[in-house]
Amino acid sequence: MADPEKQQTPHIPPIAIDISQTSSSSATLSLLQRIEKWEGRFRVEARGIERVPLDERIKTTTFSTLQIAMTWCSINLVSSNMLVGMLGPHVFGLSFRDSALLCFFGNLLGTLGPGYISSLGPSGNRTMVILRFVFGWWPAKICAVLQLIGNLGYALLSALICGQMLSAVSKNGSMTVVVGVVIAAIITLIVCVVGMRVFHVYERYAMIPQLFVFFIMVGCAGPYFDTTSPSVGTPAIIRGNRISFFFACFNNAFVWAMSSADYFVYYPESTPRIVLGTMTYIGLFLGTLFSELLGIGLASGATSKPEWSATFDNNPGALMVEAYAPLGVFGKICAVVLALGPIGNIIPGVYSSALAWQLLSRIFLKVPRTVWTVFGIAIYTVGAIAGRNNIFSVIENFLALMGYWVIQWVTIHFEEEFIFKRVFRWEDWNDSRKLPVGLAAMAAFLIGWTGAILSMYQVWWAGPIAQKAYGDIGVPVSGAWAAVAYLPLRWAELKYLGR
Repeated sequence: MADPEKQQTPHIPPIAIDISQTSSSSATLSLLQRIEKWEGRFRVEARGIERVPLDERIKTTTFSTLQIAMTWCSINLVSSNMLVGMLGPHVFGLSFRDSALLCFFGNLLGTLGPGYISSLGPSGNRTMVILRFVFGWWPAKICAVLQLIGNLGYALLSALICGQMLSAVSKNGSMTVVVGVVIAAIITLIVCVVGMRVFHVYERYAMIPQLFVFFIMVGCAGPYFDTTSPSVGTPAIIRGNRISFFFACFNNAFVWAMSSADYFVYYPESTPRIVLGTMTYIGLFLGTLFSELLGIGLASGATSKPEWSATFDNNPGALMVEAYAPLGVFGKICAVVLALGPIGNIIPGVYSSALAWQLLSRIFLKVPRTVWTVFGIAIYTVGAIAGRNNIFSVIENFLALMGYWVIQWVTIHFEEEFIFKRVFRWEDWNDSRKLPVGLAAMAAFLIGWTGAILSMYQVWWAGPIAQKAYGDIGVPVSGAWAAVAYLPLRWAELKYLGR
């Protein structure tokens, strides 16, 4: 039987940018020319944010449809998502039952956003380019910056857990966390530089060993999960912690909406949106839920098992390694496999971040995607090394901040499509005169952020609305405020500006 990947993956030509017209120095020009030649020689995906032409789309089959769910499950069936689950018992003091239920329903709702946005991938436009059709030319650049921060921030956290686990597996910690982070960066670089052709193949097979070691962890660590201890605190505090953890799980899934269309731009326009969205929903839900539930179990066990609690605090990677301790050498092998899993979670974020750079400026568009990929990996690697001792405080605050803006954009886009009945002309992606002015979206966005600030509950700030709720409700409040504000503002924009 022929390899399905060979049947489906089109030849991806270099982006059609004539760098001879650039005003760069001769040295820079020569470097860009050499990079373009290198990309062509090794069949590296050179396409940036340009729309994928119809004649370069793949032919959809049953396999390519199922691969959508497999890809999302593989991306999220990783140890870095276990960190989010650990927040429930470890940071918020919630019981196993409370944490598991909140995790289930948080993901059940949170995966709706990426499912909706990924269904727009067959438009041939990248996610941040799709955002132009609502926010307009200039405001979309602000969201591109936020996406950059989000994708590289998640890559930082995944690289950090990878480094912690590899360090814990090594004899007496002889391999430092820094070395583990660098190893993750090198593997990520290879896959991201080559592009979609390798990305889908990598994610297709990466899930198999991860699923294997996850089930082994359930078998050897499951008996130590603490499923009986109650949540800690007064009724009001417990209620607030439940709210905060629910939205931590919600955000972890929902923020994938900021880049979820990027990975399906080579699917034909005829791909049913309901099919692509459903496959995304199923794969993302299953991968994220399983990972977070295991994290909840390990964190609950750490409260009663001394060997686990001794390794936990700021080194959750060491706790994951300790969970395999009863298996001896085989357990260390399982831990290494689990440690390399987050690389599958880093790759799509770094890939999308390279595209976000190109959206910021026409000058940046002339720089090959390969260069931005290397630059992004360098940024998150340095950040991971610098923040390696504060992982839980980073993830708790970072998740919420990303969720605030993503839910506003998804809500506004939904209203534009289904309330204002907008028919998107995807071929106009690079013509600012045919895109919305963006004043309505930007104003609603700022109003939504006002709601987020008043409703967030972070270590460094607790808004007056959040204080009443004893928890972080910035996501639903910001989304609701943006949704309500956008309707009259967009009506006025269409009436007086015409677009």
